[in-house]
Amino acid sequence: MRRLSLLHFSIAGLLFWGLPAVFVVGPQAIIYTVAAVLPVWLLTLRKSDVPARPAQKLSTATCAVLTGFSLIYLIGDSLFGRQMLQYNMFLFRTAGVDRLIEGANTGMSKGGGVADLLGSILLLLPFGLIDSTRLASKYARSALWSIAIIILFYQAGSGRAAVLMAVMAIAFGKSSDWRRILVAVGLALAAFAVASSFRGDTANTDVPLLNGIAWPFINLGLMLDAHCGTAPWYSFIAEFLKKFLPAFLFPKTIFSFNMEMSLCVYPSADNAVTSVSVYTWLGEIFYYKPSLLTAVLAGCLLAILAWVVDRRFVANQMYSARLFAGLLCFNYPRSRTQDMFTFLIGQFIFLVFVFPFLTNLTRMLRRFLMPANPAGVQPEPGREAS
Repeated sequence: MRRLSLLHFSIAGLLFWGLPAVFVVGPQAIIYTVAAVLPVWLLTLRKSDVPARPAQKLSTATCAVLTGFSLIYLIGDSLFGRQMLQYNMFLFRTAGVDRLIEGANTGMSKGGGVADLLGSILLLLPFGLIDSTRLASKYARSALWSIAIIILFYQAGSGRAAVLMAVMAIAFGKSSDWRRILVAVGLALAAFAVASSFRGDTANTDVPLLNGIAWPFINLGLMLDAHCGTAPWYSFIAEFLKKFLPAFLFPKTIFSFNMEMSLCVYPSADNAVTSVSVYTWLGEIFYYKPSLLTAVLAGCLLAILAWVVDRRFVANQMYSARLFAGLLCFNYPRSRTQDMFTFLIGQFIFLVFVFPFLTNLTRMLRRFLMPANPAGVQPEPGREAS
């Protein structure tokens, strides 16, 4: 799996959630899909080996920093931030989904706060901890694994797909032989079935996984039939640029595409949705005109972001995190390309600023607090230099 970059996963996602739409919207689906895939594919042809940083054993102090930071973030977010446990399908079953939809109605068109920004940036924190276990001591590995599993449970919310991909990324590990692939896929599907049972999605005779694949395309057709309006292509770019303006510093109004389209396709008297529908990434492409230009722009932005972030994964040898990120890049086109942009921007911040700071904190403090040995002064025999 190491040979597959985020670019390859993104191409697979655009194709998987784009080409079948030909049966709903006609040949335009093929044209727009090719237009978006082409820039991403061209960047995969670029030969640029990324030198991996030499692997260094993590000290006990560094593992303590990683564990302590993760616990502080988990406790703080669960008490004062996003409070994800209230949406957890394993704890509250269908009530968790209802609370999530209620929150989506309340926050429609509003930018996220500090907690939402941190949650987006630290989405891959548990996988960063898992990747760090190979450089840690026996007892530190147990601590890192434990907090990683707890955070994954906390972040699961009501998302079955997130559970499926998390299990698959962990089960794959660093190997890619057929036996490991079959085991990983089997465990992931089993986890998806369990999550669907807790959410109540198995109450009818339909297969949840097939429903999850078919309905975005059905909704896309319903959206186009409902004539839900259009916007110029530069509004698509504007929504992308707004991602660089933190809502808690710069009040902004965002276009909640899936919410707005759900209200258009499934109108209600109180202007609230009972279920947030998705329309595949082509929904946005058809909405922003001219659609062909929007598809090309989406592909170019995705190619650049995925290429930059993937290089950071390789340089840091974070292969579990890279695989999970790749699976997300495959799944995000089920909804929107803007969701992919948000995810990749957040992970760039995580990989360039947050995780390196955590893993190097003790080393930086040691250099700052312990002065270097003055030139020419040698420690006495049998004594260490202070």
